[in-house]
Amino acid sequence: MTTVKQQGAPSRQQGRSQHALGVFYGAMGGLSLSLGGPIVRLMSEETGAWQILTWRSFAFMILMFTLAAWKSGSIAGLLHQVRKIGWMAPPIALAVGFGQITYVLALLNTTVANATFVLGSAPLFTAFAAWLLFGDRLSAKAMIALATAMAGVFLMVSNGLADGKFLGNLYALAAMVCYTAYVLLLRKSRDIDTFAASGLGGMLAAVLAAAMALTAGTAVPDSEGALLSMTSLVIPPVDLGLSLFSGVFQVGAGFAFATLATKLIPPAEVTLLILIEAIMGPLLVWGLVGEVPSSLTLLGGSVVLGSVTAFALIALKEERGRVRV
Repeated sequence: MTTVKQQGAPSRQQGRSQHALGVFYGAMGGLSLSLGGPIVRLMSEETGAWQILTWRSFAFMILMFTLAAWKSGSIAGLLHQVRKIGWMAPPIALAVGFGQITYVLALLNTTVANATFVLGSAPLFTAFAAWLLFGDRLSAKAMIALATAMAGVFLMVSNGLADGKFLGNLYALAAMVCYTAYVLLLRKSRDIDTFAASGLGGMLAAVLAAAMALTAGTAVPDSEGALLSMTSLVIPPVDLGLSLFSGVFQVGAGFAFATLATKLIPPAEVTLLILIEAIMGPLLVWGLVGEVPSSLTLLGGSVVLGSVTAFALIALKEERGRVRV
């Protein structure tokens, strides 16, 4: 009896330590992702969307491939992981690449609160898509949470139409769809390296954004207010630094922390922690540049966050019930 207790105590202690580490990773993921809006708002008007996206996506790609190489032990291991993705590479790259593009375009065309609240509904829509495609169990309570979240998103999108920011809301919805597609694609191929797969998406986004920046250009005002077309990847040093920082420490670190968290704590708990992004992002922008969301945005966002929180708590309770059984 004494021996069993002595062996069980360290195991319980180790479990608590791993859970605490998972919570730390999840919280850091949410905090990192919340920096997206503030970083974009701090950019100068001289830098356009495609220029931001080029350098941001390039930095994200480098970080993801570096993590994949470190995880596999070598560059050769990284190449093996990329080849292992196989036919899933194009759809995954498209989901990640267009997700990055539409996310930044959403931030530039609507309020940070609108963009982050719409994106915050992604876990619910992912669960709904998994129910349709894979037959996952979706309880009546979860369906109610989904319907409520849809009502909140509708409030924000309709408000964007009235405020002339409808396009930004559509970009946010597109980013949410891309995120959902990415999660479902990874589920289809559980044995692939998520860092290597995401690196491919970053590469696609960087190439597309660079092509747009060099051909279509970006319309920016000159000193007299006239619009000039900028077809260059050269941007002010501060904006370049912010773009690279965003790729590494915002979306890159946010993704990495969230990935690590899912290995240590239940996905529902990770969902709750990642909601830090939807709370801190608008608050940071409000404090830094005085961007105040409308009343309908706050109402719709509150409905979405409340629905996702309820959904995650229900899932967490069910998960713990299964563990006890």
